[in-house]
Amino acid sequence: MSPVPRPDPHARDDRWLAVLCLAGAMLCWGCVPIFLRFFIAGEGLEPWAVNAVRYLVGALFWLPMVVVLRKRRREGEGPARGRSVWRDALVPSAINVVAQTTYGISPAYASAPTIGFVLRLSFLFTLLFGLVFVREERRLLRRPTFPLGVLVCLAGVVAMFAEGLAKKGSATAAGMAILLVSTVGWGGYAVSVRKFMSGYPARLGFGVISLYTTAGLIALAFVFGRPASLGSVGGGVWAALVVSAFLGVAFGHVLYYRGIHRLGPVVSVGLLLGQPLVTYAGAALALGETLSWVQALGGVAVVAGGALLLAAEAGLGPGGTPNGQAPGSDAAPPIALRL
Repeated sequence: MSPVPRPDPHARDDRWLAVLCLAGAMLCWGCVPIFLRFFIAGEGLEPWAVNAVRYLVGALFWLPMVVVLRKRRREGEGPARGRSVWRDALVPSAINVVAQTTYGISPAYASAPTIGFVLRLSFLFTLLFGLVFVREERRLLRRPTFPLGVLVCLAGVVAMFAEGLAKKGSATAAGMAILLVSTVGWGGYAVSVRKFMSGYPARLGFGVISLYTTAGLIALAFVFGRPASLGSVGGGVWAALVVSAFLGVAFGHVLYYRGIHRLGPVVSVGLLLGQPLVTYAGAALALGETLSWVQALGGVAVVAGGALLLAAEAGLGPGGTPNGQAPGSDAAPPIALRL
């Protein structure tokens, strides 16, 4: 008679560590809209320049990792020969530039709580693009919670902008349009990462994408912005720029990837649904920005719709992982969040 295997205490500890990492990612990403509103609405900084500087700091953080992992790949690790991470990263990087650009300028048109809640809609567009480009994802159409989640999410976004649209406020309409473009971009980015970056270590894939994205954002800053305007910024604001870059671009991803590798993408995204609440609480304390009761109901609807979409996605693969991707895989995750 074979002995009964005992549960591994290290596995349980590892799971709790993954949960803590996801909590850290939620705090990091929840703080970013607050920083952006502080820079743009509070300090009057030029959004194109702020966007470029923040991503540049994150890219420099990842540059040593790109060098190390490229060396390992030359020694035989990674995808099959004939593939180039620099070529494969072009499409995701181009989409990321669009998503990051609209995200970076959105604080000029919308409050931090509005940004936090509306960007939860990115999960919807991730699934919609997945239906088009990933055959396995089309099973979502047979799940009743999917169309319901879509309707609830869209109704929530409309509710968040209802008051401004009813008053024919052009700024609110512009904010809604910019945020919707950003969420579409994040959805397309997630699917493109899954399609083009499979087989590469997540740190290498994101590191290369961050370098390409930085180049694009710097170019846009010189064309549409005023990078020289940052020359008059004080040391305290520069420190805040660097901190926001580490939270949003560098540390947030490290923590997110650590959590997703242990718990899988579906569980990880579910744990991050509370991220807008972090933004709401922080914006109320730091900026005095709150939502009306109509906007608050809209925000709750966006999160609830995301939960319904998450429930639809959860049944697509073993262990809640789409297409059977093992939670411990180091491949780029199929569900990506904003930077």
